[in-house]
Amino acid sequence: MSDEFHAMPDLESLDDSRGIGRRSFLMGALAVGAAASGSFNYAAAARNARIPLAPDGAFDVGIASGFPRPRGIMLWTRLDGIKRTSKLHLEVAKDKGFDKIVERRLVTARKDRDFTARAFVKGLKSNERYYYRFETGDSSSPVGRFKTAPPLDSNQPIRVAFYSCQNYEAGFFNAQRAIANEKDIDLVLCLGDYMYEASGGPGGARLDRSGNNRDGDVQLLPEYWQKYRLYKRDKDLKAMHAAHPFISVWDDHEVEDNHADGKPSSAQDDPTKTNSNLPRRVPFLERRMNGYRAFFNYMPRARFKGDRSRIYEDYRLGKMIDLMLTDERQYRDQQPCDDAILQGCAEAEDPRTMLGEAQRNWLLSSIKASPATWKVWGTQLMLMATRLAPGVPAQVDAWDGYAYERKRILDYLVDNNVQNAVAITGDIHTFFAGTAYTTGDESSGRAAMPEFVGGSATSTGLPEVTGLDPSTLAGLAAVNPHIDFYDFVNKGYGVITARRNELTCDLKAVDHTTRGAGKATVIARYRVAPGSRIPERIA
Repeated sequence: MSDEFHAMPDLESLDDSRGIGRRSFLMGALAVGAAASGSFNYAAAARNARIPLAPDGAFDVGIASGFPRPRGIMLWTRLDGIKRTSKLHLEVAKDKGFDKIVERRLVTARKDRDFTARAFVKGLKSNERYYYRFETGDSSSPVGRFKTAPPLDSNQPIRVAFYSCQNYEAGFFNAQRAIANEKDIDLVLCLGDYMYEASGGPGGARLDRSGNNRDGDVQLLPEYWQKYRLYKRDKDLKAMHAAHPFISVWDDHEVEDNHADGKPSSAQDDPTKTNSNLPRRVPFLERRMNGYRAFFNYMPRARFKGDRSRIYEDYRLGKMIDLMLTDERQYRDQQPCDDAILQGCAEAEDPRTMLGEAQRNWLLSSIKASPATWKVWGTQLMLMATRLAPGVPAQVDAWDGYAYERKRILDYLVDNNVQNAVAITGDIHTFFAGTAYTTGDESSGRAAMPEFVGGSATSTGLPEVTGLDPSTLAGLAAVNPHIDFYDFVNKGYGVITARRNELTCDLKAVDHTTRGAGKATVIARYRVAPGSRIPERIA
């Protein structure tokens, strides 16, 4: 894999410059090359040249970096208080005081992207700490820091923090503050539900009055933008983004709860209502398009050429980790049994796809071919079974509802002797650790890979969703012996550390109910030895 960013960058990263001389050279080179092919857009180039420098404005949602490469990284911000597409200055330096600037360029905050801006910066040194900021004529963003990725042949240890499900109303973003305070983190990974498209109702820690109806329900593009602004203005979330490079994949709430196969959840049989039983103000596919567009506007990432809604990809950090990120919403079949919860489902074993053929083939070939020591699957949904009784799934909006494809994937790993594959997981709002078996549980399957589920940052868990108290839920542990650890109450995140001789995972709890309580406590620690498919609890 190349050490440069391999997705097609948005226009912001193409219209920047180090200065007038470099810009003139670049535009001239583009003109010569494009003239030969007859494809150069002179009108677009002229329009771009007329974009003014923003005289002022507020960097209300902070800054972010993403997808660090050995010699580059994506940098992002948003400018508030302007009315038209405008230019910003971007500076990258080796010191916090910006005395040793290594990159200075112009980037564009575009009106049709809610005045967000991004640029992929190249030519940096690998495994180096840098600082960055954006500026207008009279204002400056907060200063962010990032570390570039190590060389692809590096054996140095890698630490990745992972989390999911940060519902604004459900609690304070203290887990994100704790992640910001983590030392030597190479990457922060959000495994979905970065924001919630609808309100959880009264009684939450904070109010969400986004949307045209001020009820937290967003369906139009400007409403999704408003939702992201609400979340990103949180000081603790801004601190996390300023401290570490970030990658996010979506789950369902970036569009609509439990959507699948280009349709609403199979539990919703009223086409005039959303899955939150609110009036559907736009057709579902239009809503999904709006959610996708806002996601790409507000994340420090680029879009793939020719497949602009694709988010699945493999991402290398030295020789230690190859991170396989999947999309478990866009290509899947709808849930069986009308998306049943705590009812069992006779259709759960029927042939059904979660990933779609193209993505599944990509995942299997990527894991098998990876030269990295540890192959880490970032999966939004839990692989391990959660059974009410042997063979009776508790929920089907997870891999339990797609058992046929789960078995195909995990059988492939075992049959091809793919070593050192580990899953890190979001979605279910509960800390779990254990072993993913080919059939979901050890009574009928073969051990395939360790799995660590990072709880939720704030979102309500299984006790609130099911109405069952934690002690009752704990009683189901006897039916699920492949799950070695569970915590139905705490919120927080996980951190994996990959070394040549082991991969460890710390599951960390953080108080989400008290503003400013950003201290993390390790509630479980696991070790995976090379070649082992079952994790070992060490604390």
